[in-house]
Amino acid sequence: MQLCLNRRTGLACEALSVLDDSGKEYISSRELAGRLEVSTEYVTKVLAPLVKEGWITSTPGPTGGYRLAIDLRQLCVLDLIEAVEGRVDRSQCMHGDSRNPAIEPCAMHDAWVRAREALLTELELTPLAGGRQTSPTKGA
Repeated sequence: MQLCLNRRTGLACEALSVLDDSGKEYISSRELAGRLEVSTEYVTKVLAPLVKEGWITSTPGPTGGYRLAIDLRQLCVLDLIEAVEGRVDRSQCMHGDSRNPAIEPCAMHDAWVRAREALLTELELTPLAGGRQTSPTKGA
């Protein structure tokens, strides 16, 4: 079993940090790609969901690039994961199969539900910038 973020989510987090450090200045996709050690095409793919969410502004052209459109303290790690990877399915069995846990729970079901909820709560309590929050605010 692996509990890790996919590569795009990790790179999106790094990109947000770079953009946060740059203030309100635009950073070109070429410069951002260099800092993240990926291609400019991949930067575009990584940042597309964040642009769609309105977290990042994208301006084309030679003087364009990317910049933050929001304060990262408004977002938690779970917000980022769901923006890049999609909504977390809180009902899926840990086996990932079509088994209905209400009818046919596996031996690990209760432990898995508790562990998943604890992890999701921690991700909601962890802002993308600043210190740890004291209560879940889910994007507030």
